[in-house]
Amino acid sequence: MKKNYCISDGIFINNSLNQSFIFFKDDNNNLIFSQANTEGSSTIIDKKVLSFSATIDENNRLHLIYLRKRGELIYCIYSEESWQKKLIGKFDINSNTYKYLTLFVHKNTINIIYASANLINLNLWTIEHIIKVHDNWQKMIVANIFSEKTVDPFYIDSDEFGNMYLVYSGKEYNNYNIYYLFFNAFTKKWTSNPTKISSSAVNNILPYLFIDSKKNIHILWYSSNNGDYLLNYKRYSSVGDTKFQWKEISLPQILGDNYPAIMFEKSNMLNIIYISQEEISNLVSNDYGNTWHMDNKTPVESYPIYLIRHYSFSSNKPQTKINHCYGNMSNSNISFYFHNIHENLKEISSNSEDAESEKIYIDNNSLQDESESIPDTDIKELEKLNFAVLEMQNQLKGLKEDMELIKSKLMDIEEKYNKRGFFSFRW
Repeated sequence: MKKNYCISDGIFINNSLNQSFIFFKDDNNNLIFSQANTEGSSTIIDKKVLSFSATIDENNRLHLIYLRKRGELIYCIYSEESWQKKLIGKFDINSNTYKYLTLFVHKNTINIIYASANLINLNLWTIEHIIKVHDNWQKMIVANIFSEKTVDPFYIDSDEFGNMYLVYSGKEYNNYNIYYLFFNAFTKKWTSNPTKISSSAVNNILPYLFIDSKKNIHILWYSSNNGDYLLNYKRYSSVGDTKFQWKEISLPQILGDNYPAIMFEKSNMLNIIYISQEEISNLVSNDYGNTWHMDNKTPVESYPIYLIRHYSFSSNKPQTKINHCYGNMSNSNISFYFHNIHENLKEISSNSEDAESEKIYIDNNSLQDESESIPDTDIKELEKLNFAVLEMQNQLKGLKEDMELIKSKLMDIEEKYNKRGFFSFRW
């Protein structure tokens, strides 16, 4: 038997100017947008919204996708303090149901991923992926999932190249299992056969996936054990004795079945946040997942608990990455459990900018002082080295241009064989 869980979704975005925005649905299914913790800043983007997702691109623009009750799929970009909306398609709401709308934007590529099922047969779900590249929309099936009328959320993470990593749960015979899939951003293809992460001997629910700064892949989920559900953890790494293999790592005995455990990285330390028995707790690893210890716990303050999708461009520190956190949202007010998550991000932003400017100032002075004592012969050698470096940079630039040309030609060939019937017009 599959366990059900109750959670609300919200989105928090902190841009490079340290401006914070939140998105959530109210009790009337109005999609609310506001500046975080600023009274009177809330606006209703649209009404009768079924599902939504938002993100921010490298140019500091907010992107929003949402599905209306009548099936309209609306894409928005926030520019000059207003939303530019565009209808990009229409779903068949009368025949199908749609859940877990997810938006990823990488450079000029837009990815929209969701789960759908026919209302006549809610035991079969499909994860579908709509992708926009060079003004062309394509639709592909990621996975087919057997379930019991409801399906657990899937979770996706990505790397700096635009590759995506996905985890989901699906039923096999009498039990649910956890599966992993990979999307190659260059070929625009998902792996055809999912990797089974869990054991088929027990029931497995509520998966979560995270990619850390060392490119390790982490998957958390709960599995049944004598009537309880215990937290499980596996890691995939490209280094170490078990490189390129999924390794199961022991955790303290943690019970739970209503909320997914989540993971984030802060200052070279991995954190697992989980909710169990009216408490929210934090496990910490100083060695990227090999060992874990309890760091903190606090009572759940209020309900509903929000699983908040978290984006922050205010931090330039590569060893800090937060995809989700737990908290509470109401109108323009937002609070996080373990408040130092967000406060530290602001401090990191301020400190990193100050440190960077100080570093440049010191380095410039050092270079000026050292150049006065460099002999002429050494200066000539340095000039030769500098010229050689410039030549290498030009060669690398040429190789990069050739690769982009090859990539463009491959995409043109692929587009000829792809069906383009979902959208009737270009973006």
